[in-house]
Amino acid sequence: MKSALGDFMIDVANGENKDGANIQLYKAYSGTAQQFMVKTTSQNNIYIIATKSSNGTKGLDVYGNGTADGTNVCQWTLGQNKRNQQWQFEEIR
Repeated sequence: MKSALGDFMIDVANGENKDGANIQLYKAYSGTAQQFMVKTTSQNNIYIIATKSSNGTKGLDVYGNGTADGTNVCQWTLGQNKRNQQWQFEEIR
């Protein structure tokens, strides 16, 4: 996933395979830390974004189920029906 800001991609900090690893923007180099898998859920148009650096066992997670502006996104072990790990893609025109 490339950023509209230029040659930046989302990246698992240091390519770590641990809970709480920060998700951040990093200069694009297409390494494992910048590779993700989109997994379907039982809900229509709701997905889980798993990280390649964890071999798909961890995914993008809204830390602490936060809803405030500035809430951090990190990598965390995937769980069944965890709303803070569910994502929806929207078309941009």
